[in-house]
This record gives sequence, C-alpha cells and structure tokens, in this order.
Amino acid sequence: MKRLAASKHFQKQLKKLPRKDQEKALHVLKEFLESLKAGTIAQGFGFKKLNGDKYEIRVDIRKRIVMKTDGGTLVCHVIGDHDEVKRYLRSYRNK
Repeated sequence: MKRLAASKHFQKQLKKLPRKDQEKALHVLKEFLESLKAGTIAQGFGFKKLNGDKYEIRVDIRKRIVMKTDGGTLVCHVIGDHDEVKRYLRSYRNK
C-alpha cells in the first residue's frame, strides 16, 4: 500500500473542521504517505489495524482518521474523535 485516497464522506467531514484542524490533518496525511512510501511508519502516527481491512492513524490527541484498504490504496473514510470512530465501526459492522 503506497497510495492514499479520500472518500466523499471523508472530504465533507474534513471541510467541516476548523481551518487549523484541516491543515493539521492534511499535514499528517502527507507525512504518513511519505513514511508509507519509505516503508517505515513512525510510531508517532499511531498506525494500527482496527479490524478486517480497516486501519487508524492519529492526527492529534483527539482526532483520528480511519482508512480502509482497496487494493493497494488506503482510502480515508472518517476523521473524528474516538466516539465518531466507534460509531463508524459499529455502523459498518451492521451493514
């Protein structure tokens, strides 16, 4: 996996965030992609597998980004706090 993409839902969520949070998230995603391409993911990203084909990275102490694999691409689906991530995972499981 050496590519990142963003779902429409993720893009809408990102636009609703304050400008400072948007910039921080985009910076983290850029750094994460560079790390991914280099083949070494720094612990600071908090990159972890959640379940199945879903992964999470940390934007800051509150915000997380949930990604899902699609072939060789990680697609960003959700950006939010811990509760929003849990809701997403619960709703995804019920589909």
